[in-house]
Amino acid sequence: MRVTDQILNATARRAGVPVNMSLVDYLNKNSNSLEDIFGEDKTVNPVGKKNCEKLEKAAEELAQNVQAFLEEGQDSMFARAKESGSSEEIQKQVEKLLEHYNSTMKNLKSGDSSMDYYYRKMLQDVAGENSEALKTAGITIKKDGTLSLDKDKLKEADLDSLEKLFGPSGTFSDKVAFLGEQIADSARANGLSYSGKYNSSGNSYGLPGNKYEFWA
Repeated sequence: MRVTDQILNATARRAGVPVNMSLVDYLNKNSNSLEDIFGEDKTVNPVGKKNCEKLEKAAEELAQNVQAFLEEGQDSMFARAKESGSSEEIQKQVEKLLEHYNSTMKNLKSGDSSMDYYYRKMLQDVAGENSEALKTAGITIKKDGTLSLDKDKLKEADLDSLEKLFGPSGTFSDKVAFLGEQIADSARANGLSYSGKYNSSGNSYGLPGNKYEFWA
């Protein structure tokens, strides 16, 4: 099940990011052709389309996974952890988050378009601005932008610090969730260009208005 528009819009508002710019508006504002945004000209290419589908799947799983950290109320993951006195559920969710984050990063790295580079940089920036907090949870940023986990250190992390980093009061999960959905939409559009079915009349993909000025 995909993240709904309602969830995405709420996440975007919390993170302070734009959601309503169409792909065509983005193209008109930032580039002269589809080649600028998607890379070299793409005719029917089943291999390229398959790579886009892999990226779309990884990014959607990332967006879906991180939503668990953003739940609020008595039945939220953090509320359950406080009631039980155990952070085991959170630890497992962090492991899944890193799995999907790293899968998304690796798929972006294998891409050849400027948008693949752009989104890879945005994910790296989000991790970078939270690097110290991530370290307290046993998470370090590798040279290739992926994240590595020290499970023992994660187990030692106190619940309050985990909630501050991953919970709705922080920005890490908000931004990762939003980027995950944006990456999935971009991959979907790119896949259409590979299959020769992209409609230049435009569908709304919610791409950012200005490169490297993503967070308002």
